[in-house]
Amino acid sequence: MLEYWIVYYGVTGVVGESCRYGNFLINEEISFDEGNNTLDVLSMNNYGLWFGVAGAGLYAVAMIGLKNGMNDLSSEEWTYRVGVEGEYLGLDKPSLANSSLWTQGSILPVNKSLIWYKISFFVPEGKGPIALNLASMGKGQPWVNGESIGRYWSAYRSPSTGCTENGLSATVTYDHRALVIDGKRRVLQSGSIHYPRTTPEVWPELIRKSKEGGLDVIENYYHFEGRFDLVRFVKTVQEAGLLVHLRIGPYTCAGWNYGGFPIWLHFIPGIQFRTTNDLFKNEMSRFLSKIVDLMKEENLFASQGGPIILAQVENEYGNVEGAYGVGGELYVKWAAETAVSLNTSVPWLMCSQGDAPDPIINTCNGFYCDGFKPNSPSKPAMWTENYSGWFLAFGYAIPYHPVEDLAFAVARFFEIGGTFQNYYMYFGGTNFGRTAGGPLVATSYDYDAPLDEYGFIRQPKWGHLRDLHMAIKLCEEYLVSSEPTQQKLGLNLEAHIYYESSNECAAFLANYDNSADANATFNGVSYFLPAWSVSILPDCKNVVFNTAKVVSQRNIGDHPFDQKENVNELSLGGPLEWSCINVSGEEKQVLLNIESLGHAALVFLNKKLVAFGYGNHDYANFSINEEISFDVGNNTLDVLSMMIGVQVGVEGEYLGLDKPSLANSSLWTQGSILPVNKSLIWYKISFFAPEGKGPIALNLASMGKGQAWINGESIGRYWSAYRSPSTGCTENCDYRGNYDPFKCQKKCGQPAQTLYHIPRTWIHPGENLLVLHEELGGDPSLVSLLTRDGQDICSFVSEADPPPVDSWKPNVEFESQIPQVRLACERGWHISSINFASYGTPEGSCGTYSPGTCHIDALSIVEKVCIGQEECSIPVSSANLGDACPGVSKSLAIESHCLLSEIPIPVPE
Repeated sequence: MLEYWIVYYGVTGVVGESCRYGNFLINEEISFDEGNNTLDVLSMNNYGLWFGVAGAGLYAVAMIGLKNGMNDLSSEEWTYRVGVEGEYLGLDKPSLANSSLWTQGSILPVNKSLIWYKISFFVPEGKGPIALNLASMGKGQPWVNGESIGRYWSAYRSPSTGCTENGLSATVTYDHRALVIDGKRRVLQSGSIHYPRTTPEVWPELIRKSKEGGLDVIENYYHFEGRFDLVRFVKTVQEAGLLVHLRIGPYTCAGWNYGGFPIWLHFIPGIQFRTTNDLFKNEMSRFLSKIVDLMKEENLFASQGGPIILAQVENEYGNVEGAYGVGGELYVKWAAETAVSLNTSVPWLMCSQGDAPDPIINTCNGFYCDGFKPNSPSKPAMWTENYSGWFLAFGYAIPYHPVEDLAFAVARFFEIGGTFQNYYMYFGGTNFGRTAGGPLVATSYDYDAPLDEYGFIRQPKWGHLRDLHMAIKLCEEYLVSSEPTQQKLGLNLEAHIYYESSNECAAFLANYDNSADANATFNGVSYFLPAWSVSILPDCKNVVFNTAKVVSQRNIGDHPFDQKENVNELSLGGPLEWSCINVSGEEKQVLLNIESLGHAALVFLNKKLVAFGYGNHDYANFSINEEISFDVGNNTLDVLSMMIGVQVGVEGEYLGLDKPSLANSSLWTQGSILPVNKSLIWYKISFFAPEGKGPIALNLASMGKGQAWINGESIGRYWSAYRSPSTGCTENCDYRGNYDPFKCQKKCGQPAQTLYHIPRTWIHPGENLLVLHEELGGDPSLVSLLTRDGQDICSFVSEADPPPVDSWKPNVEFESQIPQVRLACERGWHISSINFASYGTPEGSCGTYSPGTCHIDALSIVEKVCIGQEECSIPVSSANLGDACPGVSKSLAIESHCLLSEIPIPVPE
């Protein structure tokens, strides 16, 4: 219970000034009562030892507007006391903690002036320093156990303009080499985080992991309220010290429903999208102004002290511009002029737009952009969409993008002159509700990104790219100081050298052959270059990174819920009916023909499913040709199409069956036998919140096709019955050679998605409601919830691998340093056990390691260093681990297990 003690004074105004101008003036209208009045002025001097200097304190007090004119009180005898009454009484001392001066009540008074509060608390756990958060207070002084910890003045805010993350506003321009921020060229790594595809509580953690992964910039599209709160997201990025590229569009594509356009736009009579149609241009102009004004009002552009350094208008319009003819060319010019006229003070971009008018920068999108040249020699080479993977579609196998190829593409881009690249995606997230675009884009927008759909770090992708970013950052001063000098080193071998002076340089050595490894001689030294790889030499001597040599740790399993021993499963296990229209039947046998440009359709005759048609992502249109038999008299024919009519949703949604408010409605039927494999049926079940704090997955493998809600929030569409082709997947995809989304696939013959993300913040303490609308038929008794309380990680590093990138120092012999195995759990997790540790010639792959012919059991050494730690490192050398087989090139392989910190971890003695 918080207690308080209050003294009332007649305070009529509070004014403060800066440390530069301590003097201030109060002019306040006040009303006296009849008779005697008390006037109190509480003057505060924050001068410390300067308190006695001449002029400090009050020097003029007067009352103006009395019947007899002005009454100057400056020379009156004022009573005074340094300090406040409560200090003289000793309210700050523990000895008066139980004094009757303190008042205890059921309602705590807030927003009161000259009031004392006290509270008792237990010491927080841990040994580190403690901070007292007084953001909710106004101005005053706190004491802990009788010791003053200083003055506070949380209500006194700084001016809203003039700051960046470094405390100053910034000027952003560009030249032919790079973006120029406050006169300095910058090499920037960027990543896309589509914040509406997760919840606001997760944003800071995603941004932290992005920053630790070596990103400088976060790229995002626009949205507004709730988890769509653009301003909140941009401010969260700013708080982390990162920059922002705001892609305004308004067309975004992005696998988002209707490309990001609001559906009402479609119904404006006479409108034509993305061309010289005045109706569309008026709406687009309003929208661009709305977003820009919103950012300006919150001082979020760099010139205002904000993090936004880039803005984008339109999106990949060059891919469709030809279809619009002259109207397309005029639209591009208009869009550019409209954007520039908004005076954002930052450069504007158009991606995949070769005819982007000056000063708009045209940028590259694709899997490779090392051959990209901007349309003007005054513009830098920028890569706005570097695909870390590919989107998932129902009915398709799961695409993945090997990190060796992704790193190769990035290194080649910077090698040949690029200075800004953005991963699309760095975090993809989830298409909650009906936000998934089409055709048939799945609910998961994981994108094989460095941060997976649930926000966990995907290894080795995250770690390998982090090392790449560090290596490129070591070369930054060289990259922005000169143009690259190309040097041929052999067939499909070349070097690009950047000189800062005649004696100092950085170099990239590339082998772009898609099969043959090679040795290349550079500056008189031989370097081994694996096929389809780039080596980075920040001093033109030492290789700190090669794109094909992955030494970062790996996760065991493709999906965070793949590791069964680390996953807790909670089995779940109610129903409703549906509405329809009537038609009459005369012939018993008819051929029903349906041609659709939509995605799928269900056909019911007399409430029995008689046909189901659907397309796929590449060819969404389909036809149904089905013989059906009518009964004599009236028959009921129902066609449920994803795209039919203008009414979005199904009857149950209009009734509100997905909402907790109808969970106990008589509309629901409860019986002893659960109906399974029924089409167009609603199910619901209540369950208690699973233990833990992490994300939850809903396993819908036993269901057919439909949509799921948790506590009234739609977690998206599911289509477990739609399986991918049984062929086309490879167990070990060769990263060498040009990549496309069909080159590397997994889980052929299986549904594209069976696990669905439930954000932890959507789960309530106690009872929760799951509602399913099943369209085809499934078995809800097999539905389950999955939570994760463990993580298995592994690493394999040889003596021949380079030392960690962050150990490189200029003018230090890098090759003499020692490689390391580095293991790291997610933040808040700790290494609980070492399951395998062998130094020598270990065999197998991550999760299936076994000792080789040369073997030293390193288990005890690794346990001593790593158990109980969030992260640890082990030098890979015989001096550290022993030498059972001299003259043999050796490696260290480790498999370890991580647990959440609240789970006790046994520490070896």
